[in-house]
Amino acid sequence: MARLFGTDGVRGEANANLTPELAYRLGRAATIYFGRDSEEQPLILIGRDTRLSGEMFEAALTAGICSAGGRAMLAGVIPTPAIAYLARRHKAKAGIVISASHNPFHDNGIKFFGGDGYKLPDAVEDELEEIVHQLENDDNLARPTGEKIGHIEYRTDLLNQYIEFVISTCSERFDGMKVVLDCSNGAAYEVMPKVLRELGAKVKVIHALPNGVNINDNCGSTHMESLQKAVVENHADFGIAHDGDADRCLCVDEKGQIIDGDHILVMCAQDMIKKGTLPHKTVVSTVMANIGFHKAIKEAGGRVEVTQDGLQHHG
Repeated sequence: MARLFGTDGVRGEANANLTPELAYRLGRAATIYFGRDSEEQPLILIGRDTRLSGEMFEAALTAGICSAGGRAMLAGVIPTPAIAYLARRHKAKAGIVISASHNPFHDNGIKFFGGDGYKLPDAVEDELEEIVHQLENDDNLARPTGEKIGHIEYRTDLLNQYIEFVISTCSERFDGMKVVLDCSNGAAYEVMPKVLRELGAKVKVIHALPNGVNINDNCGSTHMESLQKAVVENHADFGIAHDGDADRCLCVDEKGQIIDGDHILVMCAQDMIKKGTLPHKTVVSTVMANIGFHKAIKEAGGRVEVTQDGLQHHG
């Protein structure tokens, strides 16, 4: 049997091989697993991107969590990194993101974070998968009744908590700078314009009118052409393009040329090494980084640790 969890959670075509029934069982499994060692109802935080199927999976996961006696805290449409941060801040047992990242709208995914804000270890994913298979065969686990049934918290304030946190991490301002921002009709559409404006930038926003089906559609970090054009036309200082769940970005310089992930990493590393803020002067990158990247980090006085490519190639 194929492993349920891929490199980036459980992914598939919405309502085809990724179904609300599976989402319901994943919600139950997570609550059973994370509630094992506690007398309290485990708190699980859920965020999603803007795809049409997101609300359906949110409802299914929530029903699963409540049926197993957990508390579901719903953050609504919010970037993936926000769930990692907020899970820690609110002492949740786990965080769940409903998104298929840069994939087209008809795909979706369910990705878990631990209460520490980090991706779950493979061993924990395997245990969750085991519980899901158990529930498929005989769903008699964890059936609380009466006041022990779980409940839902709708939290519209979580987005602002994340915005405040992001702003607090930035020591410099963008006063007088003109930025074009491509939100990919995805999870960044509310957060990022506010963050950049709060930091003093003059922001021209494109692709920030999500309708459920236009996420990543000829826009965002996988389709840079409209951002390149908009930067040149608006005489902007630079441009930023996010993907659908806003856990990555690519940039464009004032001439409309792409500044890719390797360039961004090198610039950040050079700056941090100069300031003495890069732990062990070490940058972690995937095997996809080219030789120029390694050379630039070495010249800046740093070193590189290489990991496997974490991209999802299916679904």
